[in-house]
Amino acid sequence: MFRKINLKTILILFAVLLALVIGVNIIDSQKNERTFKDDLVEVNAGDITQILLYPKSAKGKEIKFEKENDSWQVTENEKKYPADNSSVSSIINELNRMKPGSVATTSDQRWKQYEVTDSLGTRVILKSNSKTVADVMIGKMSFSQQRKATSYVRLSNDKVVYGVEGYLPMTFNRDLNSFRNRTVANVKKNDLTRLTLTNPDDGTFVLEKGDKSWMIGAIAADSASVAGFLSDLQNLKHSTFAEDAPVGEALYKLKIEGNNMSGAVEIDGYAALNDKLTITSSQNQGNYFDGEKLKEKVFPPKSNFLKQ
Repeated sequence: MFRKINLKTILILFAVLLALVIGVNIIDSQKNERTFKDDLVEVNAGDITQILLYPKSAKGKEIKFEKENDSWQVTENEKKYPADNSSVSSIINELNRMKPGSVATTSDQRWKQYEVTDSLGTRVILKSNSKTVADVMIGKMSFSQQRKATSYVRLSNDKVVYGVEGYLPMTFNRDLNSFRNRTVANVKKNDLTRLTLTNPDDGTFVLEKGDKSWMIGAIAADSASVAGFLSDLQNLKHSTFAEDAPVGEALYKLKIEGNNMSGAVEIDGYAALNDKLTITSSQNQGNYFDGEKLKEKVFPPKSNFLKQ
């Protein structure tokens, strides 16, 4: 009898404990459903017409991106420049890809710890016409022992701070120039047939593709020098900008012509007031480049192409 009672009691206790475990799991599951999202941002990239960025490094100063036709323009302090479309796309894509891996805190008292306050974080707002479709605060980044990066983010209308895998501050906490179009020339070297160069020492001379070699008038040009020049032009980018529009006549000129091109590419160099060179490109109108390190690649002298 004693054994039967003990066995019966044990079975009842086991049933009670099992019910408690199941109940706790259900409650935890419901909590997770309320606080843990599968996707923090879900937008159609093609619908985004404006992005407002407030980088931590700029102390909250606004950088505004606006879509005009199929291209993006970036504005800061009422100065507008052509933006790098791929950099703008990466902003939208990074937000869409965010998958929370953990909940760091649900208390606004700990926002400073994860740097997701207005003064400590980087805020990014996506708009479709006048409607805000995403508003995210990007906080600090930490590393695990396996060197796995976790970035902390918060939706503007939510107290919850999420841990997201990736290097998000490196995408969003950047200055204006890192988002500007850096293209000086974008051509295919095998399509090029004629390059006209002008500089103060040589005047104007023409590099033209002949049947067997590149020529300067009746003289065969040095093939290695020409090949290097064309390779530099093929996808030439520059990240140092000049803020002031050039004035006067261009002292240096390069006109690039070839097959399968919609028109000639023209790159000009102007003397600036500080004795530096300001360079412009017909493929990137509205951005001006500091020509100090760009000059030799774009405007080589005639002597560079003559065989020694």
